[in-house]
Order: sequence, then structure tokens, then C-alpha cells
Amino acid sequence: MRENKDWQRNKAMTNSNSETDQQLVEPVFIHITKRLRQIAHATNKHSKYLQEKYHITVPQIICLREIYEHGPISFSALTKIVALNNSTVTGIIDRLERQELVQRTRTSLDRRQIHIKITGKGVDFLQETPPPISNTLIDGLKQYSDEEINRIIWAIDQVALLLDTETQH
Repeated sequence: MRENKDWQRNKAMTNSNSETDQQLVEPVFIHITKRLRQIAHATNKHSKYLQEKYHITVPQIICLREIYEHGPISFSALTKIVALNNSTVTGIIDRLERQELVQRTRTSLDRRQIHIKITGKGVDFLQETPPPISNTLIDGLKQYSDEEINRIIWAIDQVALLLDTETQH
């Protein structure tokens, strides 16, 4: 919270001419970078906890949940939904398959196309595994109204779009 006030104070001190507009970019950039690093650090910390206690990572849980929700799904569709590249998803599916949480199946229409489906063991595992985000965040979000949560989601989505190199090219 203090950093947010620092950024607001720096912004208030900045004039609106072009030379000082360039100076405004720096405090904004630094503030956003710090917050993104803080989010990444918290996510990595929770992922390490899940890895140690449940032998699964956040990206693996996200993939497993998406496979559960969408039924048998192709690699390409899963890759788009989870916003990861093909090689990363392949590695995740390999690990989930070794744990017998998912299974690769060929479609009857095109034997070359492989779909991934969740196993019974995978469904049971999902029911026992905590969510891919920390309970601290979940409990914190419960303090906000639906409208406030939607604004948070919108803002995060906008930052993700700005950082998405595929949509920028």
C-alpha cells in the first residue's frame, strides 16, 4: 500500500509537459514491475508448496482442471486455454500421465489427433488437492464485492494482453 502512495505522490509531482511525461513512465514502470514480481514470487512459492506436499505444480493443476472441465481435449485446445506453449504442455501431460492422472486417447475421426482425458484417479486427486492459488488470496478476495472482483479480473486481463507478445505481432 505504501508503494502505491509513493507512486501517486510521484505522479502528482510530475508536470504534464513532454519532458516530465517521460519521467512519469519510470515510477509507473517500476511500480508495475514490483507488483508483477510480487505476484510471480507468491505464485512460485505456492507452486513449490504444492510440489513438496502434493507432488504437483500450479501449471499441472491448471491443466488437470481444464482437462476435467472440458472433457477429452486436444493438445492445441489445451495449449490455448492454459496460455502455455506446446512443449510445456507436452511435458506437463507426460508428468500427469506418469502419475496416471490423465490418459492420451486417439480420436476415431482422425487417428493422428490425440486428445487428453482425465482418469478416475485424476478426478479423485483434484478433489483432494488445494486450489492453484493460495488460500490467503482466496480469503482476501472474499472481502470484495462481485463488482470489485470483476474489476480486478479486468485489470489483470488487460496487463496480460499488454504482455502477450503473440497479440502484439
